Amino acid sequence: MTEALMRTTVVLRDDLVKKAKRLSNQTTLSGLLNTCLADWIAQHSRRELKARLIEEYRSGRQESHRTSREFAHVDKEDWPLW
Repeated sequence: MTEALMRTTVVLRDDLVKKAKRLSNQTTLSGLLNTCLADWIAQHSRRELKARLIEEYRSGRQESHRTSREFAHVDKEDWPLW
């Protein structure tokens, strides 16, 4: 399976490129940019997933509370009164 490549022209700040090259194990600018883009996508994907998990947790919590309220009277049936 071959990956499709896209050629483009970008204007980058020299100081940022130099710092990134020092911090990266990439030897080419293309490799550096691909790594940066992949990291950015992964970071934002994690943020999106976290937001979705929080939303699902909250909706599940509300459903759980509603179910608990609906069955509260049943939970107390046939229990001794102490």
